[in-house]
Amino acid sequence: MKRHLESNVDNEVHIEKQRAKLNVDEERLNLFKNWLNEHNVIWDNIDIRSSILYKGFSVYSTSSEELPNIQIPTILLMSNESAKNSSTFVLPTFDILDQTDQHIDRETLILSLFLLHERLQGIQSHWYPYIQLLPTTFTTPLFHKENYVENTSVFYLTETMRQSMSEVWDLIGSSTFQLEDFLWAYTAITSRAFKLNELGTTLIPLADLANHVSFAHEANLYSMGINKETDRFVLKATEKKILDGEELCLKYNNELANWQLLLYYGFTIENNPLDSILLELKMDSNDTYEMEMKKILLLNLSEDLCLEHELKITENEPIISENLLATLRLIVMSNEELEQFNISNLNQLLSSMVSVDNERRVLNKLLIFLNELKDVPYTTTLEENLNRFQSNQLNDDERYSLIYLIGQKQILDNAQRWIDNALSQLK
Repeated sequence: MKRHLESNVDNEVHIEKQRAKLNVDEERLNLFKNWLNEHNVIWDNIDIRSSILYKGFSVYSTSSEELPNIQIPTILLMSNESAKNSSTFVLPTFDILDQTDQHIDRETLILSLFLLHERLQGIQSHWYPYIQLLPTTFTTPLFHKENYVENTSVFYLTETMRQSMSEVWDLIGSSTFQLEDFLWAYTAITSRAFKLNELGTTLIPLADLANHVSFAHEANLYSMGINKETDRFVLKATEKKILDGEELCLKYNNELANWQLLLYYGFTIENNPLDSILLELKMDSNDTYEMEMKKILLLNLSEDLCLEHELKITENEPIISENLLATLRLIVMSNEELEQFNISNLNQLLSSMVSVDNERRVLNKLLIFLNELKDVPYTTTLEENLNRFQSNQLNDDERYSLIYLIGQKQILDNAQRWIDNALSQLK
């Protein structure tokens, strides 16, 4: 009976916390909306509310008949120009910029420091209503409390990123902010900023609430950049039919695999058709004449034959590309086979195998590479990931990480099945 009573108390406390959060979120959102209206932002036929897909706020259509229209005065945009024109912000010295160049580009560094400066100004900041609406944390691996990505490339890239940003922060030597504050600002910039021809890396209030879709035909908004006549940044509706209540999304400029989405934006997409695994082929380190000849041939060829390849699931295309097979045909060539090829006829490797024996060595070599990719980074199996993904106890960090892991392992499994099938046809 006592446990039951404690459970009710805990539930009531949780409910009160949720109500308090809702009230705070509503106050933050109303402050932001009022700020937009005070500065004559045009945001016709849209509403701002909590995202259905992701944490935080997003923009939604309020009509099936009238198209959304977003036009934001450039005075609300936050860029390096804003930092340079500020009477209270001190730009980093050229010495600091020179020393940090190897870790972070100058636009991102200046804008990150300026964002922190404006956050410190509180309600005195021109951008206060916007800054207080920004997330207090992010779902990129930089902010994960646990290692959900195992020993994958994302883990090592995250560690490298953290180390680089730590070195940048040491060089800046601020007594006002901590490293975690800088990581927050840096991630806000890298995950939300637009690249504009006129201003470079730029934070655009309201526009940055539009989430990402994988394909251009799925997007219902697109950027028109800054209209010089009106001095406004403009988002227009695409030709896609938009329903009342539909979330408004943009297509990011690049085609991004899940590892890129997770590392830089903090989310992943189930069954992402652009998902991929980078496969770095290795050549023997011995300095024999034959090996040197292979290296020379690789260096003198086009991009078709190289040591870096992507494994990706593309509709109507084999998961193992002809370029990858051709590169491996050269790598595993015997001395006798190598004598048949030179730069003038090496492109034949793209269309036909050297011999059955060579092709068998190619496929077995590829299996070794794939097994290394599976055995070294992963501490769980695909089946374990799929089972865990069904849990209703996942936070966003783990859920997005699992989508990434599942996609990587499915690509590897599909590649291995393709190789097994190819080997069986050689018998």
